Amino acid sequence: MAISDKDREAVLEVLRNAQFVYGLSRYPKKQVLDDPADVKALRERLEAMRAAAKGLSAAQRAKLDVPWADLEAIDSGTEAVWKAAKRATPKIIAELTPLVRDEPEAAFLIAPIKRGRKSEIEPQEPKVKESPKEKAKPAAQSGLTGKEIAGLELVIQQRTAADETYFGWLRGNHGLPLTEWRRRRTQAERARRAERLYVEKLFKSRSMK
Repeated sequence: MAISDKDREAVLEVLRNAQFVYGLSRYPKKQVLDDPADVKALRERLEAMRAAAKGLSAAQRAKLDVPWADLEAIDSGTEAVWKAAKRATPKIIAELTPLVRDEPEAAFLIAPIKRGRKSEIEPQEPKVKESPKEKAKPAAQSGLTGKEIAGLELVIQQRTAADETYFGWLRGNHGLPLTEWRRRRTQAERARRAERLYVEKLFKSRSMK
């Protein structure tokens, strides 16, 4: 589905912030809402999503099956913040991601996990009660946790922003003084290193389990 450049820019900005919100919303509600820093982070990202969504054309918004009202209600309190994060954000990601599937950045977008239900008429195998010795150890967690997803999205965004600032100079903005160019280059290198170290940390934590 072709969309205008303005709508594309708005969609990408919504999705960038939605990634963080979705990752954090996968944590238990009480754990998140009891932490003022997490609530503040959720609110700020949801506000950014709301602001970016207003950049969508009316025609494009009308085509999307998204509970925009949940985003509009986040100023009413923490419960509304959680509702927008938990209920609206996965739908927003699911609806908006196909619009920018051809963007290189889309490769880094995290898709919400669909929780399907087993068919009620599907025959179930009888459960065999195991003795304590026969019980298998619980399977190790294979996917990333909510905070790991949020952390990964954050370092990717920081690296992307630093690269854009640095490469903007290389693409023709040569009016910057040499000291500023060096500062931007250093920031880009640090952001790339931080992203690499975070990914290595995730791999190590998984290999030890």
